Amino acid sequence: EAFYQFCFARDGGATTEDLTQNGWNAQQILPLANALLSQGRLNLVQIGPGQLMYQAIDQSSTAKFRGLEGEHLLVYQTVDKSGDKGVWSKALKDQTGLQQHTITKVTKELMRRGLIKEVKSVQHRGRKVFMLAEIEPDKSVSGGTWYHDGEFARDWVETLREHCKSFLESHSGKVVSLSDVHAYIQQQPGPSAPTADDVQAIMRTLELDEVIYSVQTGEGHLVYTQRDRGANGAPFDLFAGRMPSWMMPERKEQTANGLVVPCLLCPLKAECHPGGRVCPERCEYIDRWVRHAGPSRRAPGADAKVNDW
Repeated sequence: EAFYQFCFARDGGATTEDLTQNGWNAQQILPLANALLSQGRLNLVQIGPGQLMYQAIDQSSTAKFRGLEGEHLLVYQTVDKSGDKGVWSKALKDQTGLQQHTITKVTKELMRRGLIKEVKSVQHRGRKVFMLAEIEPDKSVSGGTWYHDGEFARDWVETLREHCKSFLESHSGKVVSLSDVHAYIQQQPGPSAPTADDVQAIMRTLELDEVIYSVQTGEGHLVYTQRDRGANGAPFDLFAGRMPSWMMPERKEQTANGLVVPCLLCPLKAECHPGGRVCPERCEYIDRWVRHAGPSRRAPGADAKVNDW
């Protein structure tokens, strides 16, 4: 019991050197370790050539290991060393030297006891890897947020898109930040909690579908607004609305002097004010409109006139 408590008290386990320095000789260590291994109260981990780490198993987990044989513990330790990348059955066979039918029998028993789990790999279709039950798989194995059980979660992605659109609809005419959208998404039910990067990826799909519009502020933060829609439900051509007329195709609904003021259709106009994060002095569309909407663009013989807006 003293041997077990000593190993348990040391974070990560005790080495042979630790044990010998504290009164146990080589003749005592081996039988004590074997006794604890047979009880499922100790793990042995090789940390170097001829060097072992003796790791005590928490008493609450002891029942799960009770009655297991040496081949079970060998497979368990091999799976443990694979970490969050996992190990597949052929690699287990090669690393342990056990026959394939033995690997199959042992892994089934370890899964039945809740010690290891089987995870579908998105890297290798049809292949499953084993890892400890409490380990969260690496994204290279699980696929991350957008994959569930090795399959692309189309329904989950579409649900997130609908949540994001709903949030922007409830803030119609206003600018919202990425952190605002992320905080809202975290409050919604779902199989997993998307990160801010995940939400940004979803917002990008909406932007490409011309459902929303994004702007990077002077501080480098992303803000979003919903695109306005016309009477037929189709989104306005937001970029055309902000472009000067010389960059646009001919349109019937132009202003009296044949120009479209970029501010008229800008969805950010409510947030735009001098010195703000959205401001006229840094607007490239206003700059282009002022520079190119001069007398050269007006009808022949028209009097020169400065637009006061």
